[in-house]
Order: sequence, then C-alpha cells, then structure tokens
Amino acid sequence: MRLDDLPAIRSVPVVTAAQMAEADRVASEELGIALAVLMENASRQVAAAARALLGSVEEKRVIALAGSGNNGGDALGAARHLLGWGADARVALSGAPDRLRDLARAQHDILVKLGVPIASAAESGAGAIGEELADADLVLDGLLGYSVSGAPHGAVAELIAAAERSAVPVLAIDLPSGLDPDDGMPLGTAVAARVTVTLALPKLGLTLPPARRYVGELLLADIGIPAKAYARFGIDARRVFASGDLVRVTP
Repeated sequence: MRLDDLPAIRSVPVVTAAQMAEADRVASEELGIALAVLMENASRQVAAAARALLGSVEEKRVIALAGSGNNGGDALGAARHLLGWGADARVALSGAPDRLRDLARAQHDILVKLGVPIASAAESGAGAIGEELADADLVLDGLLGYSVSGAPHGAVAELIAAAERSAVPVLAIDLPSGLDPDDGMPLGTAVAARVTVTLALPKLGLTLPPARRYVGELLLADIGIPAKAYARFGIDARRVFASGDLVRVTP
C-alpha cells in the first residue's frame, strides 16, 4: 500500500500538548492500557507509514534518530518492525544508551539482541552520524515529542541539522522535532519532514500555517487510546478511525 492508497479524512479533532498528556494518563492510569502497549502500537504504525512512503522496505536503509524519551522509543520500535520486514534498519541515539528512559531502553535492548547497528551522538559525534544519514533511503525522526520545551540544543540540534543537510526524506514521529506542538512555530532549528505520522490525534500546532513547511504530508495513526480519554475535553473522537487505523489528513 502506498500513501495515496490510505483512506483520507478531512475533518478531525485536534488536541493541545496538555490535553494529549492528560489523555495518555487517562488511558494508562484510569483505563489500564499499559504505556508499553501504546508504544508498540505506535511503533508498528510508524513502520507501516514508512513502508507506504517507500513502497517496499526490502533492502532499504532506514535510520531511526531516537531521543531518550517515549518518542525515541517509538522510533526504536519502528526500526525493529522494519528490520523484520526486510529493511536495513539502523539507529542513531542523541545520547548515551544509559540515558534512555525505561520504555525506550527496553526497545533499545531488543535491538541490541537483534544485532541492529546502534550509534550514539554522545560517543561518535553527530558529524559521523550525519555522514551515515546521507546514504539512507529514509530517516525516522524520533528525537523530540509533544512534551518538548525550549529550543533543541546539543546533540539533538546537531542531528536535526544533519538530517536537513542529508536531503534524505524524513518521516517525523508525532510531530517534527523542534516544532512547538501548540502554535506550530519552530523552536529554533526544526525538522522539515516529508511525512509526519501524528499519533492518536493531531497536535494543534500541526494544523496551523507556521507548521506547513515542516509537517509535509500529515498522517494520523490509531495507537489504541479510547475516545473516552478525550471526552472530558469535549472532544468526540469516536469516528476518527472509522475508515482505517492509518489515514491521511487532507486540507
């Protein structure tokens, strides 16, 4: 399936970063859906979107840029799925492996056991990783998520710049790294993605004019957060995925 084959949806509710954080909390703490389950769902959807973008991932080199949090965990999980589908999957961490948070660390450890090449900007430097990006067919941007605060700095900023210099298509996970989730403005340097796979519901900023040059084609992925998690905000998400669990959001 190619991107154009995905179902299209025109009218979709959006959430602020604070609303998304609360919906995540409701899903995990009140409804009992483990965050690891949501991450697994998200990572598989990201991998499916990558396959739709490339047409086939067989022998395609895909490099996942992964931060230390859950967005990085989604990227690591997606790399595992792509490996299983025949891709030459590789990983570049923005920091040292021991700085990964629990869920991301678990995904990392699986990839180590599978023999996936993993580089770290903290060890080899962003410059060396940038050279590898130039040979990729696709870059997954899992550096920063919707909880971002302030401009990217250090290795994260360097990896964003390296991805831009590579001219390789970028698939952003949830939102392009460096983009404000609420107003769509770049927080300093930001990833300009070919495709953005936003998770659960679109973040408000992705739909605003300042974000257009960074978002690329916007896809929306169901990761298993029930509509009830949004009801307290007056958001009706019951029919968002009626036509499919991975959809194109069209203007």
